[in-house]
Amino acid sequence: MTEINIRNPGIGNRTTQFLTGLPNAAGYLKIVEDLRKKKVLNEYSAFCFNLRGFGDVSRMYGQKEGDRIIKEYAIALENFLEPGEWAGHLGEDSFTALVKKTHRDSFIDFLAGVSVNVHAGDRKERVRIDAAAGVWDITGTVEDSREVIRRPSIALSHARHVLHQSVSFVTDEMVSSQSRSKNVLVGFRDALEHEEFYVYYQPKVDSRTGLLVGAEGLVRWKHNGEIVSPGIFIPPLEQSGEIRLLDYFVLQKTCTDILRWQAQGLEPVTVSVNFSRKDLEDPQLAENINNIIEECGVDKRLIEVEVTETVDTEEHGSLTEFIQKLYDMGIRTAIDDFGSGYSSLSTLREFAAHTLKIDRSFINTDDFSWKDEVILTGIVKIAEKLSMNVLIEGVEREDQLVFANNAGCYVIQGFYYDRPLPVEDFEKRLANKQYGK
Repeated sequence: MTEINIRNPGIGNRTTQFLTGLPNAAGYLKIVEDLRKKKVLNEYSAFCFNLRGFGDVSRMYGQKEGDRIIKEYAIALENFLEPGEWAGHLGEDSFTALVKKTHRDSFIDFLAGVSVNVHAGDRKERVRIDAAAGVWDITGTVEDSREVIRRPSIALSHARHVLHQSVSFVTDEMVSSQSRSKNVLVGFRDALEHEEFYVYYQPKVDSRTGLLVGAEGLVRWKHNGEIVSPGIFIPPLEQSGEIRLLDYFVLQKTCTDILRWQAQGLEPVTVSVNFSRKDLEDPQLAENINNIIEECGVDKRLIEVEVTETVDTEEHGSLTEFIQKLYDMGIRTAIDDFGSGYSSLSTLREFAAHTLKIDRSFINTDDFSWKDEVILTGIVKIAEKLSMNVLIEGVEREDQLVFANNAGCYVIQGFYYDRPLPVEDFEKRLANKQYGK
């Protein structure tokens, strides 16, 4: 195999990534610092990027072949760069690059798909590997060379976890948001201990009768007298894994509220609680959920665990096993956000779930087509044939309600009927379950 020609002979082994020969983080930062001192950084766009799906490729063909593919990718990367441009390898499938702004768009096109050889036994195949990337068009004075990695890294995280797109350019708001995220992680456990988190309940209504038939428990954080948006605290908690503690808290609080309602003579409805895919990393997740419900003494029919499907092969297997465990324990489950992203009908066959929750994307339009109705009607009928309950979320308007009803979906969650309610207001709904028509 061709050796990689690293265009910086002054960098030694301690600043070189052993697998590819590209500069590692230390070597890359040395290059950045040299360019910063020469006051030419503003000529560059800084990239951080990950190879998408490389984990699946490595598992399919083995670690040795995965390493060889990374080497080949690094060669293609190095050969694409123009003189005066630089790439770094942070390890595994994570890379950085400094590209002239005039060459930026071409480099983005390059990241959309690089063909590499894959050896599968005696066969050789060509596989295209694309990357998710964060970009910073460097402007102003760079006081700290580490910003050239940090800022595009923030954009990369935003591209992958928020936008679900291939490329994102960093903004000041993203940088501020990351700072807020750090504050969230620092203060989370204290906030949990000091009972700053609350559970609000959003009603689910049968549109045929106007009756309250269920609810979803949604977490809210009240800090220093102000409500913190879930969009601020949920993502960093998910990325850090701390979300599991919060999900357990919501389940515990929901169980406690249900017991109190019953003690007050109120007839509760089934309440769904969300568990993040990140929670699946806990091998005892199903057992812990079951223990919380049983220790509280709540009828399991009054709790439903909501999970979101996934396209990740390994995650999908863990999710299937998790749902089956809950099913065997007598705990209801719901597939959340069905129809968004890369939803597959095979999900309905593989998951032993009780409820299918259709994503708001089906009704988030001002112009419903006959195709929309055919697809939604088909999904509803399939779910019903599989003995699954069906509801649709995000309904805000009369025409959306009519569209859902025409497709055979009658259980509704959305602002059309009610917003998420503080527990005191929801208790009033339990006392009078009838909504006006």
